[in-house]
Amino acid sequence: MSKVQISRPAISLVTDSIDNISEFSTSYSGNLNSLFANNSSVGVLAICAAEGNCQIDGRKTSLYYYHVDPGNRKVNRGFCSDQGRGGTNLVNADAGCLSRTRSRIPRLVRKLQNSSINPEQNIEAFINNLDQWNQASPRVSDSFPKKYADAQNKGLKGKEAILWARVEAFRRRNGELEAGSSRVGLFSICANPKNTYYTTRLQQYSIFSERWRWNCIALDQRRRLEAINQVLARNMK
Repeated sequence: MSKVQISRPAISLVTDSIDNISEFSTSYSGNLNSLFANNSSVGVLAICAAEGNCQIDGRKTSLYYYHVDPGNRKVNRGFCSDQGRGGTNLVNADAGCLSRTRSRIPRLVRKLQNSSINPEQNIEAFINNLDQWNQASPRVSDSFPKKYADAQNKGLKGKEAILWARVEAFRRRNGELEAGSSRVGLFSICANPKNTYYTTRLQQYSIFSERWRWNCIALDQRRRLEAINQVLARNMK
């Protein structure tokens, strides 16, 4: 999770429960897999940019080679910030990132389809869903498809629908937005007085209140989705 500039936080506040989504066999063409065919594929570049490990044109930043996660202090390498899974070898890190990302495609395709979302007609939402699989607890990426459908039903479109869904996907079954604590995770970054980019934008909210949580998550999620959007605009007609 990098400290790239973030655009304005969203202001909508809506509570939704996380519903169970039934599972059935998944059917889709190879177009979705081609987004993650290799380390130069557009989906890989999008996640790399969302992590701050690549620039929009695909050039690697210093974070790609090594950085310490500000949320949990683990060492990251590779396009996905691999949390140390590849050891000190960048080739292993990227190979692990690619394998791990590909492994989740069938599950998230199925959940999108179950929410009446065609992932092949919603490529940007699909890549954002996989980006959340890379970034957060599995419960978050599992919740995104239903939240994205809800966002569209509320009349949200484009990046605002994706943002709303990305933030709301962090809700637990009890309705609480959860992204770490004061010690670890995204909330620890937003609460740290040294991270003035976050604290100055959240100072109007009572710390750890619902609105503080929503906008803390939104700051981070908007940065990520904007990076993905720019990569797709550059690489896809």
